[in-house]
Amino acid sequence: MPKPDTAKTTQSYRRAGSVLPGALLRAERIRQNKGQKEVCYGICVPSYLSKIEHGSVCPDREILAALFGRLEIPYETDDRKLAQDEALLARYFYNLQYELDTHTVYQELQAHEQRLRYSEAAIDWLLVNAFEQTTADHLRLLEALEEHMNPKQHAYYRLLQAAIAADAGRKVLLCQEACEILHHSYAMVRLCYACFLAGNYAAIHAMEQRVVAAAVEEGNTFRLADYFFINGSAYACLNREEAMMVYYERSIRLLQNTGWQDRLSTLYYNIGATCISLHKYEQALAYLHQAEQTEGSSIDILHKKAIAWIRMGKPEEAAPFLDQLREALFNPKTSAGAPPCAFSIADRLKYEEAMMECHDGFLDDPLYLELLEQLIQEIRKTRHFGHLYFYKDMIIEACKRQRQYKKALEFEKEISGNIINQGL
Repeated sequence: MPKPDTAKTTQSYRRAGSVLPGALLRAERIRQNKGQKEVCYGICVPSYLSKIEHGSVCPDREILAALFGRLEIPYETDDRKLAQDEALLARYFYNLQYELDTHTVYQELQAHEQRLRYSEAAIDWLLVNAFEQTTADHLRLLEALEEHMNPKQHAYYRLLQAAIAADAGRKVLLCQEACEILHHSYAMVRLCYACFLAGNYAAIHAMEQRVVAAAVEEGNTFRLADYFFINGSAYACLNREEAMMVYYERSIRLLQNTGWQDRLSTLYYNIGATCISLHKYEQALAYLHQAEQTEGSSIDILHKKAIAWIRMGKPEEAAPFLDQLREALFNPKTSAGAPPCAFSIADRLKYEEAMMECHDGFLDDPLYLELLEQLIQEIRKTRHFGHLYFYKDMIIEACKRQRQYKKALEFEKEISGNIINQGL
């Protein structure tokens, strides 16, 4: 893999960020409720300070240091220290791109937070903070400094915006904008994830040549495996088992002898869930067991194991998993890794649906159909199409059993329409 070009990074920071300290100076002066004359007295004339603050001039560092000093803020002018910070920032974004350890680099940067916050690298420092923990404050500050961003900073800012965007279509647009600037596999894979959430599976497939070429050129093993995982998941959502396994197996082979083996759990889980939809229950249980062995239990694994046993006609085998699921979802002292408030309404409705499947004649029960309709509404609001597809057979069969033929036909049309629109 190529090493981060710290020299080039340094030059770009200083060239593109030369007017940034003026904007930071103005923001801090206003925050401290101080006038221009008060801050610049004995250093420069107020008109020159105004030009500094509005980016009309690029002053000497000594003048900036004196102005920041008047606000009791240190402004670093030592080239050696600045180069050290810039090298660390370059390392952080390199590690982000290649899925390496970013947190250790972040901790090193935190030791220099005071000088980073008011330096030419302030935007990069804010971006790093936001990637580590996206908060409203970080995003608000980045928004205020957007006009001072260089193209790469702007692209990473768009990826952060995409991560928190509620609308799937907006996620796609933001990631597309970032890809047009960055042209690397990390941005491309983020775009693929956005397309997946938007249900645009055809777009994921169409990007294969582009993503694979970029990842291979970069030597980026993780992004290559990540793309194969997303494409396999797109096929899984449509129960396209053969195509799903082609891409999942590629991802597994890439990850199995690396430091990313914990990611295999999601692969095994997705295969197991798809096997349930294909009525291959024993195969499903085997993959779900592998997922559990890789990274421990979860409410999703418990749910799918219970469903597999129930649909095999063995509700007694499902009982222990349902008990654990109930404990995880409704007990304040859960053992499944998160408090009940962390789980969604859809998770609880899935549990209730599984419990009803244990009873004879559940497909004929109007309460079961009512529950399914609630679950489907929640899935439409909060989950991607694959979750909806998982319940396709159950809701259509329940509608037919209860002579709700119009509902069955409407749902079947919805599913079919999605398959046509999202198909590969």
